[in-house]
Amino acid sequence: MPQRVLELIAAQVRRRPHAPALVAPDGRLDYAELDRRSAALAARLRQQGVRAGDAVLVQASRSVALGVAVLGVLRAGGAFCVVDPDYPADRAALMWRRSHARFALVAAEVRPPAVPDGPVLLPLEADPAPVAAPTGVPDPDGEDPAYLVFTSGSTGVPKAISLPHRCLDNLIVWTLAATSAEPLRTLMFAPLGFDVFVQEVFTAWCSGGCLYAPSEAERVDVQRVWSLCREWGIERIFLPPVALRRLADLAAEFGVLPGALREVAVAGEALHITPAVRELFGRLPAARLHNHYGPSETHVAVAHTLTGPPHSWPDLPPIGRPLPGVTAHVAPGEEGDELWLAGVALAHGYVRDPEQTARRFRPLRVGGRTVRAYRTGDLVRQRPDGVLEYLGRADGQLKIRGYRVEPGDVEAALLRHPGVRECAVVGWTPPDGEERRLVAHVVPAPGHRPSAEELRAHAAGLLPAYLVPQHVVLARELPLSPNGKIDRRRLPAPHAASCDTAQHPDPATGDVRAAVAAVWSTVLGVTDVPPDRHFMELGGTSLSAALVVTRLHRHLRVEVSVQEFLRAPTVDALTALITERTAA
Repeated sequence: MPQRVLELIAAQVRRRPHAPALVAPDGRLDYAELDRRSAALAARLRQQGVRAGDAVLVQASRSVALGVAVLGVLRAGGAFCVVDPDYPADRAALMWRRSHARFALVAAEVRPPAVPDGPVLLPLEADPAPVAAPTGVPDPDGEDPAYLVFTSGSTGVPKAISLPHRCLDNLIVWTLAATSAEPLRTLMFAPLGFDVFVQEVFTAWCSGGCLYAPSEAERVDVQRVWSLCREWGIERIFLPPVALRRLADLAAEFGVLPGALREVAVAGEALHITPAVRELFGRLPAARLHNHYGPSETHVAVAHTLTGPPHSWPDLPPIGRPLPGVTAHVAPGEEGDELWLAGVALAHGYVRDPEQTARRFRPLRVGGRTVRAYRTGDLVRQRPDGVLEYLGRADGQLKIRGYRVEPGDVEAALLRHPGVRECAVVGWTPPDGEERRLVAHVVPAPGHRPSAEELRAHAAGLLPAYLVPQHVVLARELPLSPNGKIDRRRLPAPHAASCDTAQHPDPATGDVRAAVAAVWSTVLGVTDVPPDRHFMELGGTSLSAALVVTRLHRHLRVEVSVQEFLRAPTVDALTALITERTAA
């Protein structure tokens, strides 16, 4: 069994008590303070009744209190489950119920959802007062739950996945061995409560490094993220591939280069090496790029480190080989060769959902013996040298900006609107936008004609931002296949529907507005752009905003930051800003 995470952190506390462990918007902690405060919280939790494997919700922003809470729950023997305080109340309430947590640590500034017979609420303080009570110890074989993560559910209900200590221990020990075990400065970039968040936090602390947490407003501005990486001297970062591409574009266009970067790991969707990515790593000769693969049910299970000069890297790198303690099995399926995973990385399953657990975690006959395996639903090809290449999905599940999305989750939310009779949600990539996005095709209920903005607002009130469709297409009917199912392949691209109220830019205002509108059109994949429509209403995101900024700089040679753009993201406002800046 690999070393235990809590033991590795305890060793760092002894070795470097006064070294920085966490820098957050509300303060900073060294290892001695992190140890003292998390021990006090763990003792308090044990006194309140937390026992081995109990799920404890943590609802807090990126802060000192969040860091203390995550470690404190583990030290109490519980399993932490982080819920983003920015989630809509209905979504947060669903997560509270589906976690079946006994306790919830809630920051003072967060309003907890009203959940009947919910967990015991405990105030979350950055510096909890110590109490006289013993702390818990994980079980010797690592089978107790360590943390819970949620993933999108095909029935419209998010699924809670329980991951044990053996999975966490194996992941962190491998990450340090495969990248660097040195005390690197690590950025907390992943969305709160996702599996990569866990990897960021414990990779930093188990190596004695410092975890740097930007505010949420800074995190969604990738241009600001890149600047912070340079200011803080960030050495390790975990990213979805689309964020890496946007950051590489910014580096190429504006010359912002975080020269301290050494370890860059990407996960969440297929990695595509663009010319800008090659240029970025060509300018960062000490940095390595790691391609991590794994569903939330295993976290990272297969990985590949790119080698050689960046100009020689393949456009689509392989996902690589299994981690130590993990086995990968390629089995023939209906759509192609499907990947099954087995070994130490497997989750216990879905919390109190034996039917779903039995459907995805199944016995697999391998070499004369039967092993418990997870059916990923991903199609792969195994090269003669054993390296795996990712080919796509065997089902309707999507990956959007690194997030796993079940279309049924989004469809269920839209069907709660009284003006929706039926709908289908699919993924779509604009011809020149590179960023895959969600499109909802909606058939209105009789007597109703809801607007796209109304339906997106409805979805935003029920779902996290990453599940809200960027485009809504109103249709008279949905195309059906011969067997009567919705034929998603025949659903049209959202060009016309996204701009059904659009007006052509007025040429009288000059070429700037036309140039701005043209950039928006290519990035968003729409034919016409209304000059007064909000960028996000047309399907824009913070990542696509970075793409707009870099292309405007390339075409008009004027520098506009992502933050400036997002203050008033319309063609008219951006035209006025650029005109004023070029005239100065």
